[in-house]
Amino acid sequence: MMASKVRGASDDFRVGFRMQKAWGLHMATAFFFGEAGAGLYFVSQFFDFIAGMTVGLLMVLFGKAGGHLLHLGQPLRGWRAFTKVRSSWISRGLLAIVVFVAAGALHILDANGAWLSAPLSALVSGVALLACFVIMIYQGFAMSHSSAITLWNTGLMPIASLTYALLNGVLLTLVLGFNTPWLAEHGETTRLLQVAAIALMLFGLVTVLSMLHGARYGSEAGRNAVGLLLRGQFARWFIPLVIVLGFVVSALMMAFAPNRLAWMVAVAGAQLTGYYAFRVLMFKAGAYDSVMSFAHGFKR
Repeated sequence: MMASKVRGASDDFRVGFRMQKAWGLHMATAFFFGEAGAGLYFVSQFFDFIAGMTVGLLMVLFGKAGGHLLHLGQPLRGWRAFTKVRSSWISRGLLAIVVFVAAGALHILDANGAWLSAPLSALVSGVALLACFVIMIYQGFAMSHSSAITLWNTGLMPIASLTYALLNGVLLTLVLGFNTPWLAEHGETTRLLQVAAIALMLFGLVTVLSMLHGARYGSEAGRNAVGLLLRGQFARWFIPLVIVLGFVVSALMMAFAPNRLAWMVAVAGAQLTGYYAFRVLMFKAGAYDSVMSFAHGFKR
């Protein structure tokens, strides 16, 4: 049962765990575009792939920032989120998005026209990569700071965020660069990215299973959250989409991938579907640890 009731002489208490409702589909979508877009930009910049950097930047700008605006009840007051950079990962992440969009756009323009001096170009490039890296990890840190939600409260959450971001970036780079001279003329780069994708899939699978193992033995709320994901109402989505499609099927498809764009699109689609399901279900299964609270207030 989700909760049990303990009645006193004049009060009605509810004892048990309760599901978090603050973060839902809008935030899951923002997390998805933020990590996928940042990962795409990060990988693309290392290979000077301008098209990938551009698409990644746009994903963060519109998908990530737009999702946060939809989540805010009063978007015009969103500037207040920047006032807690010292103590809040959400604030740090939003600041990183602003810095990334500015520095990333400058770097893309410079890569197209070489109008910055060499030292300034290197500085802008470094700042863009640093801000991009923060975007890839801050969402995991923000969730892991939720000490009352055992499923989220683990140091593996930032690692999962970074792994998914890099994996998304590698797969999207393979898709966007498939029929371009940049990738077609460098077969060794294609093979390197494919091997990296398989390694990240296997590492991501171990990371997610380790998160579930830790939550299972963490608290009552953690056990119930894992139960919802593996045996309960979310199991029909979590197991086939996150575990099987997102990791196992994707890794096997990549390992035996023929040199065809349609196949690479299918691999990326399978993995991205599993990743989006992971983001949505992590929020839906997030349960607060057992508390005792008033269910109906004081009775007089």
